[in-house]
Amino acid sequence: MKHILTITLILISAVAFAQSTGTVNGNLLDFESNNQPLIFAKVKIKETGAEILCDEKGFFKFENLNEGTYTIVSSFTGYQTKETKITIASHNTTSVNIILEADTISLEDLVSVMASADNQTKSTALNN
Repeated sequence: MKHILTITLILISAVAFAQSTGTVNGNLLDFESNNQPLIFAKVKIKETGAEILCDEKGFFKFENLNEGTYTIVSSFTGYQTKETKITIASHNTTSVNIILEADTISLEDLVSVMASADNQTKSTALNN
């Protein structure tokens, strides 16, 4: 009887230990518009490959993450991609607000792209 009780206690503690996970949630915000939510922005956990889109309030949530340090990669069209390090603790929720800034294009980059497109157009016209 003692052996059955001991084995049962070991199994229960093993299951409880295996479920020591945490959660991360947060909001993706737009720096350019006084921290308004970035609707349907992409959020990814680099180490696991898990990826979701924010909701209409810019909110995201990842559950059942093992304890440890993770990198959240946040992106949205027209904005700079941002990596944020977080630490997940067992049975805790880590909350983060991530602010993305608009991606800027220098005049030099724009001229380079336009010149490249112009050269391709000319070579196509000459080949015809």
